[in-house]
Amino acid sequence: MPTLKAIKTWYSAERQGFMTLADDVLGIVSQVRELYGERVSIELDERTGVFTFVEHGEDGTDRLIFQTDELDQRALDRLVLADSHNRYHEDPYDAAEREQDELQTRQDDAYREYINQAGEELIFHLQREGRAPFLTKQVFIPRDVDDADS
Repeated sequence: MPTLKAIKTWYSAERQGFMTLADDVLGIVSQVRELYGERVSIELDERTGVFTFVEHGEDGTDRLIFQTDELDQRALDRLVLADSHNRYHEDPYDAAEREQDELQTRQDDAYREYINQAGEELIFHLQREGRAPFLTKQVFIPRDVDDADS
């Protein structure tokens, strides 16, 4: 697969001929080159027409980033969002996962408190009726100071 260059027309030994890029494709290739230098390249599979974004690691390995049928601004946006080195981007899936974990923890705490109260009432009534005279009551002791406040 020939690697797309950030120039309008060049000779490709792989293709044994000249390659010319459309202006919009050239713009995306130029922006990728500007952002990532030689670390990321875009290759074109001429058979299928699929553009492949490839990361070239310092250890000499090439890693697939993603493939797309259309090379436009959406592809560049996707590349920037996929960049794990981008410090200012927060992964929306990771943020949603953390939010869901916090919600689940709050629900678990609320149910635990409800179950403890119901269990205490059950033990009280069983002992009062004489059905479980030796049944001990459980006391909830918080694990740390933050739990004691709530």
